[in-house]
Amino acid sequence: MGEFMTSETREVAVKIWDLPTRIFHWSLLLAIVACWQTAGGDGDMDRHFLCGYVVLALLLFRLVWGVIGSTTARFANFIAVPRAVLAYLKNMRAHNTPHPGHNPAGGWMVLLLLIALLVISITGLFANDDIMSEGPLAHYVGESLSDLATSWHERAFYTLLALVGLHLGAILFYLLVKKENLVRPMLSGDKYFSREEMPALHMRNMWWALPVLCSAALLVWWLARLGVTAEF
Repeated sequence: MGEFMTSETREVAVKIWDLPTRIFHWSLLLAIVACWQTAGGDGDMDRHFLCGYVVLALLLFRLVWGVIGSTTARFANFIAVPRAVLAYLKNMRAHNTPHPGHNPAGGWMVLLLLIALLVISITGLFANDDIMSEGPLAHYVGESLSDLATSWHERAFYTLLALVGLHLGAILFYLLVKKENLVRPMLSGDKYFSREEMPALHMRNMWWALPVLCSAALLVWWLARLGVTAEF
């Protein structure tokens, strides 16, 4: 922890985001952008599938880390009941108590983003482009179900775009209206609290993340190999 001095108060820098969570966040963003850029382009489908596998591996890692990770990374810590979310939204402009991690509305936004990405990733495993490319599991479900998966894959992507727009809008609202920078803590990991408001957080040792990520990557690699073996 470090101390930040002002003329009026003394604030303490508290680590609220562990390194695995921050790496996941920015790696997922880059992988999503790469998926978008390679979707539908001539000769890009192999790279699109590769980027999709990266997204799926990251998501599987996040699901596990949401159970065993640091306090702020755990779903149980930031998924609030609907009543709490509505109460927070009603008084959001006047609400000045800093949250160690996601606020009640932000927690549900994260959950919805993860669900949308999971739907996109899973349906992508069964999807096809009606030309020569198809997901590694498309062989196992038949053409009609593969076409249905393709449709859901595309619809979920547009849903994701809408959620990302809301997410970015919320970040700008906090920055411009509430004067709170939500991006900086996701870069540094630290957020400043007064001594009276300091949260008690447990940061999981970052080395726990490595076997989780490796296991997720191996599972996705195995799923991708199913498509290769099905061709023989």
